[in-house]
Amino acid sequence: MKVGLLLSSVNELARVHVVAIATDAATGTGDTGTRGTGARRTGARGTGIEGAFIGDIEGSADPSDRVWTRGRPPIHSDDEMLLAALQAFARQGYAATSIRALNAELGLSHATIGQRFGSKADLFRAAMDHGFQEFLTQIDAVGNELLEKIDSPSDLDELQARIEAFLLIAAQWPEMGRLMNQEGLVGSDRLDHIVSLVMPAFAVWMDPLERLRASGQIRPISARGLFFLVAHGAEAPFTLTAFSEVFDEFDGPLDPVAHAHDMARVIIRGITA
Repeated sequence: MKVGLLLSSVNELARVHVVAIATDAATGTGDTGTRGTGARRTGARGTGIEGAFIGDIEGSADPSDRVWTRGRPPIHSDDEMLLAALQAFARQGYAATSIRALNAELGLSHATIGQRFGSKADLFRAAMDHGFQEFLTQIDAVGNELLEKIDSPSDLDELQARIEAFLLIAAQWPEMGRLMNQEGLVGSDRLDHIVSLVMPAFAVWMDPLERLRASGQIRPISARGLFFLVAHGAEAPFTLTAFSEVFDEFDGPLDPVAHAHDMARVIIRGITA
């Protein structure tokens, strides 16, 4: 398996640290790896490795830094409102998220988001649709880029590339892991909707996984085991940022690119028979 090529391809295209946006608009505390509520990351909407890691910040995460025109609230795009809603649901949970508070956080009139998206349940679905579409599209694009750097990739190469791509993009979307920590606790219509978005994308992992298990090249790891090993194991430093920083004393600051490569390689080696 040509595992060395995966890291070299990442280094070639994106030897950068994940951009940190400092201020959480609700608490005023910094949160390394997150995009501040209401701010727009121009590079995050691109596809591919460079599009996933390089971008400028337009606007401020702190409403106190913004200057409104008297009598007229600022105009926010649907993208900005849905991103802010996604971050709020991930940060506070569904029950504690208030559309009125979200409008205030964005400097909008109290009815703007409701008029645009409907009820809180409707807003949740719209935010999930929008966020997961971008998240999963970026994962697929980066995985394909990694595979294009390998001549005749094997099933092991493909599985490692998909895992690494997931982790690279998860570093840019820490709210996704946090959201699943909130919504994954109890069955609900909201969880069902998220599952309907996520599981078809996870299917791309299943074909190489099933062939590798059938051929005896890997240990008989379950799909559940692999998913949670990656999505709630290797991904954890991106979602539990404050706890992750405790390890800076031993490892230095987290390098998301190196972490994604190292964890993908460790997982593949660990399951290889």
